[in-house]
Amino acid sequence: MKKIFFGTFLLTSLLTGCSTTPKDVAALPSTWAVSAIDGHTQPVDALPAKPELVIDQNFNVTYQGCNTLTGKLTLTSNDLLTKKLASTRKMCIQNEQATIDGFVKKMLTGPSDYLVNQNTLIISSDRHTVTFKKVK
Repeated sequence: MKKIFFGTFLLTSLLTGCSTTPKDVAALPSTWAVSAIDGHTQPVDALPAKPELVIDQNFNVTYQGCNTLTGKLTLTSNDLLTKKLASTRKMCIQNEQATIDGFVKKMLTGPSDYLVNQNTLIISSDRHTVTFKKVK
């Protein structure tokens, strides 16, 4: 009986500890350039200019790629998502640009997990990851 109780206590402690991992929310407001999709830099490197994600102090978000995305970022202890994400609907000439825009839009409409440190922002779902590098 003690083993079952201890095992349950240990598992509960581990799971709760993971769900309350602090996020560096103060580092989010900045300008971020897309640097990789699912760990691959090739689609981003093929573009003449890297698409940028701008997050201001009020967590308004603007993404500048072939299409422009704008909305209000909502954060929970684990996830981010953008409510009322507005998007232009331009036809993107470069397939790489359309692919990157699609991944970023999917991550922003989340909920997606995020990790931010000094110069890197990683937004991920259960299937994909978009990595950004801090521009300013």
